[in-house]
Amino acid sequence: MPDGIPMFTAGSVMRSDEESRIKEGVWGVSMDKQKSFHVAAKLSVKSHIKYIPAVASFVREMAVQNGSSVEAAQRLELIAEEACLNIIRHAFEGKTDCIYDVIIEKHPSQFVLAFEDQGLPFDWEKARRGESAGFGMLFMKAFTDEVRFINLGRQGKRFEFIKNFAAGGMDVPYMDEEADHKTDIEPVGKDVTLTFRLLTADDGVRLARCMYHVYGYTYNDDVYFPEKIREMVERGELVSMVAVSPDDEIVAHQGLKKEHRDSRVAEISMGIVDPRFRGRGLFEKMKKLSFEYIKGTGVYGLFVEIVTIHGFSQKANHALGARETGILLGFVPKERAFVAFDRQENRQTVVLCYTRLAAEPERTVYLPTHHQSMIQKIYDYGGFRRIVARIPDNVMNTLPENSQVDVRMVYDKGIAYLKVVQYGQDFPALIHFRLRELCLNKVDCIFMDLPLSDPATPVFCIHLEILGFFLAGVLPEVADGDLLRLEYLNNVIIDPEKIVLVSEFAKELFRYVWKCYSETSMAASQSRPGS
Repeated sequence: MPDGIPMFTAGSVMRSDEESRIKEGVWGVSMDKQKSFHVAAKLSVKSHIKYIPAVASFVREMAVQNGSSVEAAQRLELIAEEACLNIIRHAFEGKTDCIYDVIIEKHPSQFVLAFEDQGLPFDWEKARRGESAGFGMLFMKAFTDEVRFINLGRQGKRFEFIKNFAAGGMDVPYMDEEADHKTDIEPVGKDVTLTFRLLTADDGVRLARCMYHVYGYTYNDDVYFPEKIREMVERGELVSMVAVSPDDEIVAHQGLKKEHRDSRVAEISMGIVDPRFRGRGLFEKMKKLSFEYIKGTGVYGLFVEIVTIHGFSQKANHALGARETGILLGFVPKERAFVAFDRQENRQTVVLCYTRLAAEPERTVYLPTHHQSMIQKIYDYGGFRRIVARIPDNVMNTLPENSQVDVRMVYDKGIAYLKVVQYGQDFPALIHFRLRELCLNKVDCIFMDLPLSDPATPVFCIHLEILGFFLAGVLPEVADGDLLRLEYLNNVIIDPEKIVLVSEFAKELFRYVWKCYSETSMAASQSRPGS
């Protein structure tokens, strides 16, 4: 155990029988108070089912001590039980002398429950035969805001269950509906002077109030948790420009989100203007100011997902240099509300755009032959410097046995993201099972990101399309290279007549994506994993 890390006293939060199990089966229980690592506690546990109640109890009590309600803590307890059982039965095949880790991380805005083991990769064949209920139960019992599955290579694998919370309460976001709600929107006079500045770590509540004026409580959860905004700003993951009224109220916001502080691309996010302050050109002005600022930090370009319920946002982004690289069908949940539009009957489609701020490196890419013409058009339209390489004849023979695919689920949006870290011989079987699990758990939109720098991508793209995935677009310069994004719709209705597109290229790209969607849906209709 590292120096300076105090031992956790099991008896302080557990019953005596659980304490004895901990002493016998937990090799090390530590609580890390070093803020930079965010680890509140880590348990190394023997793979015997008799220790599961003690571990589950520990998770429950740690959740309560870190701001959770009793109800939320009990849900995390259930997740812990199911995760431990899954690891013992399937990762270690019932062996009782192996070790796995249970990790609790406390961030300013999140509670993270993680499990790491170096056992067997998940047995996809056994699961398909119905002999493995644990993995499905993990998803059904994941009463959290986000679930991640991370391959650790030779270090094994890691599951994360993430719960967002605000300062003082895990389950209570910013909420002041009585103070914010307005039945009539009255414009504010244009003689009111606005000040433009960067968003600070202390602006969380101000931003939440502004977002409420635009979306009520239907937007992404992050914005309603002031401590989440604080953490993102302090980490350099959120760079925003805001317009502030004389009484220090945020009336417009344009955010740029980065995966981490040193990312060379960012996502244009949370571009909003309080309805009382519209008609001043704030939307365009905020974008220009934020773009100019982040360009000086060395960022190559910016992504944005633009709604197609109207064409105003598309025109504004196009004027600033945005170029379409993809069409994401059904990306926005139907519950998302817009002040000027009625609530939608179905999920809404968005246009994926990239705005170049600086010249990016030249890249070598391997393109699926049947999509090469369209992808080349995307590259030419955006001005990307790409060399299309020939696919090696022996590409499949050089693959390792096991694949590495990271999974991120966002339950409130009905979306899952699968990102290929490494292809392996088991890739088709792995994805077939993973897709079935997601469909059975009613995930609406499933996105698959494939590295175009990998010569195996064109080969496996065909396998994925047989399952029902279809081409959605390209994400340039993500993770030091381009990603080919495929999409799968799980019983989602899309009305193409309600999709508003402005540029001719966007219309051409949509026709191509829709054609791919129609063809793959028809081909996979008899063998879809969710059917």
